[in-house]
Amino acid sequence: MMNKQCVIVGLGKFGISIAKKLSDADIEVLAIDNDIKIIEKVSKYVTKAICIDVTSQEAWESLPIKHFDIGVVCFGENITASILSCMALQEAGVKYIIAKAGDRFHKQVLEKLNINEVVFPEEFIGELTAKKIIAMD
Repeated sequence: MMNKQCVIVGLGKFGISIAKKLSDADIEVLAIDNDIKIIEKVSKYVTKAICIDVTSQEAWESLPIKHFDIGVVCFGENITASILSCMALQEAGVKYIIAKAGDRFHKQVLEKLNINEVVFPEEFIGELTAKKIIAMD
């Protein structure tokens, strides 16, 4: 089996938790964010961490992401950064893209871009918590 390669864009709590878990599973992780302090912190456990302005097309063109299997875009609030990151991953040929949406409008836009999977982490955890409470004795 070939090793998976995942590029994670946006390193808030959601992106960092994904990066750590994948790294622990020996998956190659390229972490991208525009905050150098976060990049320095994350670089300790991912394969590679790069600080770029994700809204810059030129910055994306310099990245080695053509052969990545999976991309995860973790911007819920910054819709512009989310859309531009998704488009850059698509243009680079990333095979499967998962994107976090901050609201229903953001989700609709991502779906129009044909993003493979759109997630609402807070909603998902809320549903899991409710199921847990319902199942309690």
